[in-house]
Amino acid sequence: MKRKNSLNKLDILSEIYIKFEKNKFVTMEELIATTGLSSSKIRPFVEDLKEDLLIVEHPEGFQISNKGTIFCKTHWA
Repeated sequence: MKRKNSLNKLDILSEIYIKFEKNKFVTMEELIATTGLSSSKIRPFVEDLKEDLLIVEHPEGFQISNKGTIFCKTHWA
């Protein structure tokens, strides 16, 4: 991911979606590494995405939900 001055929750969703396409969970550590943000900055975005039912959180990491997959495909496919 290209680092911008400020990221938003759709940037985080995009990052999770890219990795999810490879049937993979995305960990907080991976999000920190790819975005350059701290977990305390990423967590509010993740919580918003969970509230919007676009992602789900598992012990293994984050995944795109069915609703999130549809959202991502309509926005980025």
